[in-house]
Formats: sequence, C-alpha cells, structure tokens
Amino acid sequence: MNNDVERAQEAGISRRTVAKAVAWSVPAIAVAATVPIAAASCVETTSFDNLRVGSRPSMLTFEPSGVTASLSYTASGSDNTPGVTSQVAATSTNPSWRYIELQLVERLDQGDWVELNIALSQPVTGLSFIVHDIDKSGSPGRVSWVDEVIVSPTGYTAQPGTNIVGNGTSSSPFTANAWGDTPISGGAGRVTLTWGNTVQNVTVRYRAGRTGSARSQHVGIGALRYDACLPPTQQMRSIAPRSAPIPLDGDISVGEPPAALHDANVDS
Repeated sequence: MNNDVERAQEAGISRRTVAKAVAWSVPAIAVAATVPIAAASCVETTSFDNLRVGSRPSMLTFEPSGVTASLSYTASGSDNTPGVTSQVAATSTNPSWRYIELQLVERLDQGDWVELNIALSQPVTGLSFIVHDIDKSGSPGRVSWVDEVIVSPTGYTAQPGTNIVGNGTSSSPFTANAWGDTPISGGAGRVTLTWGNTVQNVTVRYRAGRTGSARSQHVGIGALRYDACLPPTQQMRSIAPRSAPIPLDGDISVGEPPAALHDANVDS
C-alpha cells in the first residue's frame, strides 16, 4: 500500500497553465494553544493538534503572548492548482498529530514550486518548526517525484532526519538521500529548523527536484513555536486570570479523532 494516501486521492485534480507566480487566499482562522503557567514565561507555542482536519487556517496565535503568525501561499510552474496546500491533515499514528500541507499536483516539471510565507506580528527569537515527509519515489533512471525544500532567511540550526541531506539553500536544498516513499511517522524524512537570532518573516519553498508525475507530491509543516522569555508586562498578562474563554467559531476541535480524508502517509 502506498504510504501517501493523499497522492491517490488527488488524482482527479485538473491542471492549469500559468506564466507567472500565482497566489490564493484562505479563510482567516485564529488558533490558540493553552500553555502551562510554569512554562509560559519562556515557551510560546501554537497547538497544531487542536486544528480541525480539513480546515485551512490563515493565522495562528502564540500563547500566552498573543503574537500571531499569518500564513500565505504562492505557486509557480506548469500546474498552479493548490490541491490540499494550506489544509490541515492528520497522521494515522496513535496518538495522531496534525500538520499543514504544501502540495504539488499532477505532472511536475523540474523547478515547479509552492511556497509558504510565515509573517509574525512582531520579531521573535528561537522560532522553530518541523518540515515533515521529505522524500523521493522511483529510481535514478525512472523518477516519479523528488522533494526539495528551500528555507529563508538563513541563520537557522537544522536537525535533519536520517534520510535528509542538504542545507536548505537553493543550491543545496533539503532533500532525501535514499529512494523510497518513507512514512511520515518514522521521522527519517523530517528536518527541525530553529532560528537563534531574531526573525519576523520566514519562507518555505517546496520545489520539484525532477520532472515527473506524482499526482500529489507533498510535505507538511508542524510544531510551530518560539522559545523566548517575555517582557515583564507580558509575563503578568500570562498569569492574570481570564474572565471567560473567547469563542473561535468552532475551528478548534480538542481531542477530535483524525479524519479519514487527508490522513496522509498511512504506514504500511
């Protein structure tokens, strides 16, 4: 059984030809996480596991500071259909965890790309997230797809999985070393990125490394957080009691079981 169920499910997506990069928008969904007070002064995190599978959040909120991360997407190449790009998916693992998709669909030309921009409402230090499921399928002489990931700005520390090579630049992107569609749960195809310096805007470009046909070539973005001690005013804000929870239009589903649709990379 193919590890990437989504690749089979997206077979019916049509292609569009474009000459320039294109952008699309997603509805605004603010997602907040609850962080224990003991860790609140130095750990800021968003809760991907509270995101509803199938939703397309355009904003995540770090707690307790209230710093926001706006998510926007652009794409270029012979097929600009976004597919499930920007959509929340869940693994088949127990417990399940969630991530946001970046996807290239149907016939791929080398150099086609889809890009995520993360724009923070203020500069932060210690920004960190994981890029999951970087792999390649086929063989050196018969290629289906080759994932490449380029990240900017530089200055990050990378912790790559055992099957990841490269340093994340355009000339040396993060890519898989060995051929094979590795399961997302194994961790061999992931890389954790952390910026020790101050950043406010980060871009992740997901690029087709070879010409081929993948139907739904994809990677996932998860575990967005930053580690930084807050100013005293924000520390007091984090400890102050809240009168009532703020409703978020039903877009947080705590403990929701993973949906069958878009349950990526089922281990076989």
